[in-house]
Amino acid sequence: MDIVKLIRENNLIYLKIDALAKALSKLTGESVIDLKNEINSLIHDGSLFLDDEKKISISADKGFFKAKITLNRKGYGFANVEGYPDFFIPAFAINGAYDGDDCLVEIINRKSDEEIEGKVVKVLRHNTTHIVGTYIEGKSKNVVFPDDDKLPQIRILKNDSKNAKNNEKVWVELDMDSMDSKEVRGKVVEILGLANTPKAEQLSIIRSFNLIEQFDPNTLKEARSISQTVDKSQYKNREDFTSQRVITIDGEDARDFDDAIAVERIDNGGYRLSVHIADVSDYVKENSYLDKEAYRRGTSVYFSNQVIPMLPKELSNGVCSLSEGKDRLVLSVIIDLDKDCNVLKHRIVEGIIHSNHRMTYTEIKNILEGDNFLIEKYHDVYDDILCYQEISKKLLMKRHARGEIRMDIPEPYILENASGEIVSIEKRVQDEAHEIIESLMILTNECVAKTYFDLKIPFVYRVHEKPDSEKVLRLSNMLKNMGVANQLQIDGDVPASYQKIIELIKGKTNETTLTKLILRSMMKARYTPTCLGHFGLASEYYCHFTSPIRRYPDLLIHRIIKNHLRGVPIQNLKLKYTPIVAQASEQSSETEKTADEAEREVDDYKKAVYMTKFIGEQFVGTVSGVQEFGIFVELENGVEGLVRLEYLPSDEYEYDDMSMTLKGNNHHYTIGDTLKVIVANANTKLRQIDFELVGVEKNTLGSFVIKKKDNRTKKQTRKISKTTKSKSNKNKRKKR
Repeated sequence: MDIVKLIRENNLIYLKIDALAKALSKLTGESVIDLKNEINSLIHDGSLFLDDEKKISISADKGFFKAKITLNRKGYGFANVEGYPDFFIPAFAINGAYDGDDCLVEIINRKSDEEIEGKVVKVLRHNTTHIVGTYIEGKSKNVVFPDDDKLPQIRILKNDSKNAKNNEKVWVELDMDSMDSKEVRGKVVEILGLANTPKAEQLSIIRSFNLIEQFDPNTLKEARSISQTVDKSQYKNREDFTSQRVITIDGEDARDFDDAIAVERIDNGGYRLSVHIADVSDYVKENSYLDKEAYRRGTSVYFSNQVIPMLPKELSNGVCSLSEGKDRLVLSVIIDLDKDCNVLKHRIVEGIIHSNHRMTYTEIKNILEGDNFLIEKYHDVYDDILCYQEISKKLLMKRHARGEIRMDIPEPYILENASGEIVSIEKRVQDEAHEIIESLMILTNECVAKTYFDLKIPFVYRVHEKPDSEKVLRLSNMLKNMGVANQLQIDGDVPASYQKIIELIKGKTNETTLTKLILRSMMKARYTPTCLGHFGLASEYYCHFTSPIRRYPDLLIHRIIKNHLRGVPIQNLKLKYTPIVAQASEQSSETEKTADEAEREVDDYKKAVYMTKFIGEQFVGTVSGVQEFGIFVELENGVEGLVRLEYLPSDEYEYDDMSMTLKGNNHHYTIGDTLKVIVANANTKLRQIDFELVGVEKNTLGSFVIKKKDNRTKKQTRKISKTTKSKSNKNKRKKR
């Protein structure tokens, strides 16, 4: 029953709830009580509007839009309205909304289709339930100042303080009934440690993303009830791979091992590759406490000194981990390849393995470089390692031939000692050992995705869509401006044209910077129940199958695969899993985004802490971003900082939005330029680093004239004051 439609068709507006419910009851025959509940629900979700006189109207008919509000530190904000560009909300029109709230907004000024100004009419839902901040004891009252300065200070009564001490970081649960009052109240639920200490600040960031390390008692009880040895009664129902030469290859500090491999040569120079993945779904039963918690978390979260796992250690580091010398349950993909690594056939089975060796990327790398000690130590699998190398190289060539966009961007690695002090930050490049595992896992994911696409069984796919045409055009213009001639295609064979750009810039001094620029032009990979292909891999079918210990989509599709292998009819699978894969895709995409942001925030904090040691020192860096408020410079170790506009040499600069350049009469800055900078400031609270140019004195002018040239709009000239602030331009990490 569409109540809104009934109200509109029968002109039942400006009635109070009781009167409206009675009128609708006469029309529909439904009970007045049920209708009042439905009306209240529609008021809460914003479809209906209750005015100050308690009279009801239809929100859309009054020109009100449902929106989520994003606030800026300066007090203004933006409303995300479906089907429209974001509305600008001036500070005076926020009307009690907080960052992230669901609101009703209306248009108050429409300058053009792209420039709309609005105001908050009503806050529908305050979405911030907890905050992290610093506890301050006052003479008359105790308050918490939130780390997020877009939120107000929080009043804490003594009985709600959990005995927090002055200047301690705390996690606070907000009193939602006080959110619309002048004084927001809350209670301390956790003391995180003394403010400005690395442990407390990292924990503050983790809590600000609502990430919790501990598992609830029911989940832990369930995990601890699971035997740490494999039930031998299951052997007869599984294919026995325990006689294979099975190895795992992971980083030195890895604690969970969810993928293992084995190989043998077959006729005509081909290969039989076995990829064994931990059968987590055998232990994490559907709708169990473990399953619900894994769904809620969505993914494990990785920091330089800590992991927040998706599953308790009894599973992630225990019976689900493919540990050396232990029998383990697996879901296996057996792939027959010809001598050129074309797939001849493949099958998916439930299996059991016994890992011969737990090997590391470093060991594999050294073996391939001829380390005789390691070759002797692993003599039983040495030929297999050479075989993996052959397969990886051939698979890499095949992916290149089909147009894979391979971007090898060195990642900053933060090295800490036992006491948590940051010893160094350095860039690490993926070596051949990593490439071997990546190639084998990509192949496996493709085989699994195609199998279940062809079967038309509900599934979770990993998709990476084609870049937006405007972003492709912008990238092409920027590259040409930097001397990189290109034929980037908006339509047609886009991956191949991107691939040619990667080859063009290979070996250039600014290769890494240009590669990041290319990465920023692309869409973010996500999960979806629809198979849309993977642009970056130039792959038609792709999913995440190989990491069920740390990713929920992998765990879910394992469950679907096992149901299919055990004979559940496809029609039954469709009825059961069609809604589940849709929900899980959306949830997992969101939790992955949250994990990425939390990891990045912690890394940025640690970079700022590290750079406090070097204030006043000089470094050589590369311009990694250009905005109208200044230029971003990245150092050799991957640390990025901002040279603000007011600290550039005095000039009249023109900012070209399409080519991302700042050009003055006597100075010119563009992405890829090499500059000498001084570390001027490292703000650990804002997690930002400021640089100044070597040999350029601080500008004493009160303002700078800058012309903003945007190829999509008219040229504009405006003044930018010395105190211009900005957000850091953060690069997103590649995730297959």
